[in-house]
Amino acid sequence: MAIPPPAISTEIPSSTTALSRPYGVINGISASADWPTKLRRPSSGECSAPGEFVSLHCDTTSLSCVPPTGACPMASGIHVHCPAADLYEALALLHPVIPSRATTPVLECIHLRATQDGTLHLTATNLSQRMTVRCPVSLVGTGEALVPAKLLWDTVRSLERDETISLRSEGTTLVLETAYGHYAISGLSPTEFPEDTELPQLAVELPAEVIGQIIHHVRFAASDEPLRPALTGILWEFRPDAFIAVATDGYRLSRLYAPMELNQEGSLLVPAEAAELLRRAEKAIRIGWNSSHVVFEDHRFTLVCQLIGEKFPAYEQVIPAASSRRCIVGRLPLLKALERVSLFSPAQIRVVRLALRTNALELQAEDESRGDRAREVVPCQYDGDDFLIGFNARYLSEVLKAAQQDTLLLEFTEPTRPAVIRWAESADRPVLQSPWVAVVMPVRL
Repeated sequence: MAIPPPAISTEIPSSTTALSRPYGVINGISASADWPTKLRRPSSGECSAPGEFVSLHCDTTSLSCVPPTGACPMASGIHVHCPAADLYEALALLHPVIPSRATTPVLECIHLRATQDGTLHLTATNLSQRMTVRCPVSLVGTGEALVPAKLLWDTVRSLERDETISLRSEGTTLVLETAYGHYAISGLSPTEFPEDTELPQLAVELPAEVIGQIIHHVRFAASDEPLRPALTGILWEFRPDAFIAVATDGYRLSRLYAPMELNQEGSLLVPAEAAELLRRAEKAIRIGWNSSHVVFEDHRFTLVCQLIGEKFPAYEQVIPAASSRRCIVGRLPLLKALERVSLFSPAQIRVVRLALRTNALELQAEDESRGDRAREVVPCQYDGDDFLIGFNARYLSEVLKAAQQDTLLLEFTEPTRPAVIRWAESADRPVLQSPWVAVVMPVRL
């Protein structure tokens, strides 16, 4: 003979800690012969967290709740809760990948996928790059959605960062709810989103510091001219004992050299715009590649991009191995003087002359058509013969800004040969073993 379940009181003792927010008190529970059991929480009028599942345990006088450990087994579609700040950060990482003008509407969308481990995966692609950002969430239901990126981004970034957002999918519509707002974004079927490619196996790991140096010290030298695709990329060289990154647009070149044990060899020509997406990496980046794609991964995102299928110039032949004239100068004094003097050069070419004499570097510019001229002397350490060379002021200025160190070494050979700029602390090293070196082509005077 079955023993009936004990009588249940829905008056829960205040000592029952399992009923603290957001799980609340459930009213109107009827007993069954199977304890503990699981019930779906009713509507918002009956429960403080509608739609979630809880485990119910009873004794003769009370009912206790245990928070859910995963998605509701009956839930259909995305249903998650997360801080607005977390979703904003995820979308901010993803936003640069989304094309402003796409050939098809699906490329202007973000694909969202909630998984059982409590992660919301947000993915965007422009067909050349594909990025997935992982955002931790409180999970109610797993599923997928595909919605216009601009409307989602504009909505989330307009919210207060300390708000909590509820996301749930209803067919092809994604509903965002906050304490005071309800926003429904009409989307597309998730099946329309381009399928993921097979990821290359991760092979090496680079510190976030090195990634930052690539962006700050090298990226500026890459070309924006699409007719020369090889120059729009950054060369990533992996050697057993060092990592090297190089970029050039034909007028200036920048090279980063970082000694480290990699036990891996390879040479990749990565689009400069893809490398820019790594700017916000916080920890070490794991990297893998094959003949056509490279994958970058850290704890928050995975970025897959197409490699440039062109041959990078033989850059080592461009960098002078030795120089006959060496000048040590403060970076900021030189940069500020260059900015002032260049104002007096013809606007279409912005040529500035550098005249070296003992312990003095004089910058000169003149606009003959208007009669304007300027010169300014910057103190330096130099004991060679008098020397005159000209540069495009913009190219030289961008090199000085990228250098960032306080003191620089300027090296010259002839007025028609490239000048070398590197950190003064590396003056005793061979040029190709310097942590950073830049090359600037001169202008014929």
